[in-house]
Amino acid sequence: MWKTLLGSGLLAAGLFALGGCAAVTKEQCVAGDWADLGKAHASVGKPTSHLDEVVKSCGKHGITPDTNAYLSGWHRGVQNYCTPLNGFTLGKQYKTKSPICPPALASRFEHAYQLGFVIWTAENRVDDARSEVRSLEDRLDRLEDDLTDLDCKSKTKKDDRKECRKKRKRLRGKVRDTEYDLRAARDELEDTRIEAEIVTARINAEAGRQFGW
Repeated sequence: MWKTLLGSGLLAAGLFALGGCAAVTKEQCVAGDWADLGKAHASVGKPTSHLDEVVKSCGKHGITPDTNAYLSGWHRGVQNYCTPLNGFTLGKQYKTKSPICPPALASRFEHAYQLGFVIWTAENRVDDARSEVRSLEDRLDRLEDDLTDLDCKSKTKKDDRKECRKKRKRLRGKVRDTEYDLRAARDELEDTRIEAEIVTARINAEAGRQFGW
């Protein structure tokens, strides 16, 4: 299953890289592989209206696309895009869904997307918890540096030494508070990580049962 999911993820990444293009290149227009082009565009969720951009782009080079061939390929590409596995992969990556799926495919695609989104949500909570730990670690480092740099013995005046000691006391208090918060944040990170592993295993198993992966 993991190999299948990984393979799908790599395919999706490659297709989305293609989908990021504004329209088509001159070389694609000259090649005239309209069916393959339509299939590739649909495979990354491009709607049929994208054909207008293809016509416009190729028109600049004096080339008129075969719209029938493009649309024939586009309909085949929809079959690639609207699979449960692609929906699951997009959901795990929290990527925007395209509305191109016909009713016959949309239900399973959407359900798989939502399952994948559950995994993304769990993993995102781990990322948030990890960011909180790092933030507190940085804060603690800064406080400890400030405490180290505060040399009250160098103060020559009594009032200055007194004020310096008060400042050190306040800094120590902030250090203790931050250490407490950091311990709590690390515990939360561990709990969240374990929960994410459980959720991921459960959702992967559920998706496997439902979609036969």
